[in-house]
Amino acid sequence: PNSDRVVVVEFEALNELRDCTRFFLHCEIMGKHSNIILVDGNGRIVDAVRRVSPSMSSVRLILPKLEYSAPPAQDKQDPSKASADDFSMAMCMVGMSIAKALSNAFFGLSPAVAAQLVARYTDKTECTQLSEAEREELAERLAAFYADMAQGKEKASAVLNAFGETEAVYPFAIAGGGIKLYDSIGEALDSLYINSDRREWAKRHGASARKVLQNNIERCEKKLALYADALNSGEQMEKCRLYGELLTANLHSLKSGTDTAAVDNYYADPVERIAIPLDRQLTPGENAQRYYKKYQKLKAARDMAIVQREQTLSELNYLEGQLDNLTKCTAENELSELIEELKDQGYIKRDKGGKKKMKLAASKPMHFVSSTGADIYVGKNNRQNDELTFRLARKDDIWCHASKVHGSHVIISCGGTTPPDDTVTQAAQLAAYYAETGGGQNIPVDVTAVKQVKKIPNGKPGMVIYHTYRTVIANPYPDIVVDALNAETKE
Repeated sequence: PNSDRVVVVEFEALNELRDCTRFFLHCEIMGKHSNIILVDGNGRIVDAVRRVSPSMSSVRLILPKLEYSAPPAQDKQDPSKASADDFSMAMCMVGMSIAKALSNAFFGLSPAVAAQLVARYTDKTECTQLSEAEREELAERLAAFYADMAQGKEKASAVLNAFGETEAVYPFAIAGGGIKLYDSIGEALDSLYINSDRREWAKRHGASARKVLQNNIERCEKKLALYADALNSGEQMEKCRLYGELLTANLHSLKSGTDTAAVDNYYADPVERIAIPLDRQLTPGENAQRYYKKYQKLKAARDMAIVQREQTLSELNYLEGQLDNLTKCTAENELSELIEELKDQGYIKRDKGGKKKMKLAASKPMHFVSSTGADIYVGKNNRQNDELTFRLARKDDIWCHASKVHGSHVIISCGGTTPPDDTVTQAAQLAAYYAETGGGQNIPVDVTAVKQVKKIPNGKPGMVIYHTYRTVIANPYPDIVVDALNAETKE
């Protein structure tokens, strides 16, 4: 009604007497006042998602058996029924922008949509006043626009973000970069919500795995902080060794029962007199042994910290990579494979006994086709990455990966031939797009032959090494991602 934020869905159904009757579902999308109300053929409320009692509102009650009344009417016009004069008169409002004036005067025209509509015909969206000629010209165009809208002549626009995902939708074509046109508003809205739905699904179903990963990442970070303390104890360790040696060298001149021992430090140049703290309950010899033991203890902790720090850094790298992989999960089998891997690695306990879950089909890597017709494959988790690089790809295919960050393995299937530069560029864009780059620009991507990539001995899944490669700079805005997402939306 009036192009406002209300949708009325009409149903036909049989009542208890088997007579055909009608029901109307009023969906009122109005912020905190949103509601869905079922109304019978006599205009009485059957029920509502949110009942509104007299204690909640004295303006409009929504309770079963009461007569349905529409939301309070606004003093606005239906733009689809407005004339050029109506538009011209609306733009005469003083003290506000043209877009705001149109929004205040017509139904179904938010300030943002009005601004885009004005920008389509003029560059004066922020202007508060137009000349009479400009106003009349714009009014004529707006009236013609709504006439075209009524006949279905307008295409819908999707505003894309840097990753090619739809951020906003307009029911008409707008100018500018990062815009994709659709034949209908339904298709444009599909492009908006399909990605949103995927993210919400992954967020909801991957919450437990995300918590496990975050807890283990915190554990690794705490361990690294402890190792850093051990590695920074070199000065204290050497001081203990020095004190032990100096006490041993001066045992003949030291007495028991003192708090300090004044000795010459012959390691210093020139020799200096230093005071060494002592435990008065121990003999000088026992104090020397105490310092030696403390030195050995610090040295052993430092040596152990060097080894364990590398192991913890490797584990942290794996966990952060899995957290990045989790953001790419958009299907149940992909999430299942990631959780199964975490179980294999001991981060999630396996259920003992209980009902076995149905085994899901293995997930498949993403497939893109470059502008030159080459097949490009992208892994979304460690299993897919290993499968792509070490089983499906030929040794002379091309392998791409964002440099020194977590990301997907990208394979250009080129059959031993050198792929065109455009294909390598698009594969590098995909590697940058599906990497932990935070949406930045100018991402370095390593490119090499598959035969140069090796699994790390005893390494965790998905972890590889390579030495011969070249690095290209890519921006994560690949058109083939947008086209693939749109094709998937249509399917």
